[in-house]
Amino acid sequence: MKRNFHAMENPTGFFPYRGKKFSTPWKTSPRRVQDPRHLAWRVNQVCPDRPNGHNLIHPRHKAVGVFPRLRRGKPWKLKIEYWILNILFLALSACSPPPRDALLTGQTMGTSYSIRLAASPLGRGDLRRLQADIDAALAEVNRQMSTYLSDSEISRFNRAEADEPVAISPDFQHVVRRALEIAAATGGAFDPTVGALVNLWGFGPDGRPCAAPAAEPIAAARAITGWRHLLLTPDGQLAKDIPDLRLDLGAIAKGFGVDRVAELLRARGREHFLVEIGGETLGVGRNGQGESWRVGVLKPDESADLQGIARLTGGRAIATSGDYRNFYRDETGELRAHIVDPRTAAPVGHAVASVSVLAGDCLTADALATALFVLGPDEGLPLLAERFPDVEALFLVRTGDGFREIASPGFAAALRYEPAPAL
Repeated sequence: MKRNFHAMENPTGFFPYRGKKFSTPWKTSPRRVQDPRHLAWRVNQVCPDRPNGHNLIHPRHKAVGVFPRLRRGKPWKLKIEYWILNILFLALSACSPPPRDALLTGQTMGTSYSIRLAASPLGRGDLRRLQADIDAALAEVNRQMSTYLSDSEISRFNRAEADEPVAISPDFQHVVRRALEIAAATGGAFDPTVGALVNLWGFGPDGRPCAAPAAEPIAAARAITGWRHLLLTPDGQLAKDIPDLRLDLGAIAKGFGVDRVAELLRARGREHFLVEIGGETLGVGRNGQGESWRVGVLKPDESADLQGIARLTGGRAIATSGDYRNFYRDETGELRAHIVDPRTAAPVGHAVASVSVLAGDCLTADALATALFVLGPDEGLPLLAERFPDVEALFLVRTGDGFREIASPGFAAALRYEPAPAL
């Protein structure tokens, strides 16, 4: 007795053959045979004793109602075909290229930034939205802390009178609080109010002088600097006790910007990335090859060659301060660098060319790089051991024929630091 079947049943038992035996007759049959209504009629004719309501209405599935008279196949052949298809699918999946690193670049704080996301699964649209959020976060840092924006919070504070508290944003409060802590710990080698002296020596908005300033203007500028003249109240207001004091966070704001971007990326679920703003760098997780992020320590000269290679991971940051990018020579031929020693009110004059600092966050690394450049290795390394035991530093000191490395005891091990190969 012939078995009746319904159009929506699995037709494997009736039509076991797949592939060419199905597709070729279907494609080469006359148009009348290909008509679905005619095919349904033919199948229903093959099963005249079907129960009521079991007519084939329309061949919605490939096998149903197409070739009802094909002979029954062997189930083991179907299983072999099934496994072959699955093996091919897995092989093709294994051969597909792994996700590539994504690189985001832009401009902020008078310099450039770059962000590398390891093996990022994000598409172009997602990356565009992520970069828009990053740009917005950095623009907010500028809105709060840029002295070049007349309507920024820091510019509003600088215009305020003495003992006139100015409400500032939580991020601004955090940066000022940390700046005051580092100023106290370094004995004033880092001072966020040194802007008047920096400008006097030719590294501020007024431009460079033709000669070193005289003693009288130096004394006047010194009288309106000093981190002890700042007061941050518990309710988030910032005040000063001398009217002409100017706050300048240029030596710490880029580091905070790096930390802010890293915070945003973590909140978006990113676990492997490298963030760099103006050379200040923070690494989280691993790079696309599953290794620690590799960052270069530049020679402090005009060659742009590498002095060494460090490996960065675990959310740690490295920042560098030096005199080789922003300097001039005065009328006597003496080199004047942009980093001013607040204690002497003059540019740093020792043989240190650069200092690279490794810390748990980039804000701390950025501020301490400036402080240690002012202090030099003889004062700076004992200070680190006493006040910042988790921070490491590398000093590059000029010699007659190059640079000498002077590092804290744990610097090389913490960064797996090694000299760059000779070219």
